[in-house]
Amino acid sequence: MEAVSACPNPYFPLEEGLTLTYRAGRSSQMVLSTHGVTPTPEGLTGKVAVKLKGRQGETDATCSSLGMSTGLGGLEGTLLSASGMDVQVVSSEGVAVPAPSSMVLGGTWKNSLSVKLQPPVGKTGGIRPIIATTFDKESTVVGEEEVTVAAGTFKALKVKNIVTARASRPGSEGRSMESYIWFAPGVGIIKFATPESTDLELLKVERPQPAQAKSSGKEKRPVKKAAADKKGTSAP
Repeated sequence: MEAVSACPNPYFPLEEGLTLTYRAGRSSQMVLSTHGVTPTPEGLTGKVAVKLKGRQGETDATCSSLGMSTGLGGLEGTLLSASGMDVQVVSSEGVAVPAPSSMVLGGTWKNSLSVKLQPPVGKTGGIRPIIATTFDKESTVVGEEEVTVAAGTFKALKVKNIVTARASRPGSEGRSMESYIWFAPGVGIIKFATPESTDLELLKVERPQPAQAKSSGKEKRPVKKAAADKKGTSAP
């Protein structure tokens, strides 16, 4: 029996032109879009762009047999690219979403992102402190649920995340936050929530319309009139 390909990953589709629009917070909108998707010997590469509150950012994304990885770790790191801060990635390890074979009840994975953040020029009176931070995330599939969001009702995997943020220096203590993400196959993230609130909810899924196949039939042409209408020529 032929193994199912890991790419595109159904829980993080690296699909040309796919656009996902979310409600972010109470009233803002966030848009994730994919472009520049290219096949590679290992799977696929592309770009994931994010727009949030008038800001935008972008990160590289790679699909392989191990899963989906991005230059900014995962959803939380991708959002940093649209935070308005200047983001320098020091290191990024692990996958954002594992291969489909690991997206099962009890499946676990980890990733880590170390970055240096600086306020944008002109926002802090010329002072631009560098904030070195590391985000360590542990994720576990804890259930399968039917979830209704503004974009519709989906059968989704519920993933529990523990994200620990700490200063990037040895011995520093971190601060952990618990959150949940719901992944629907063929779409990706449909909902993100903390114990206190729902912070992301999918509003709309857009895919490019497939090019219409050209009609292979013969084009209709106006019926040509005979060079001369045959008038019943009656004998005089």
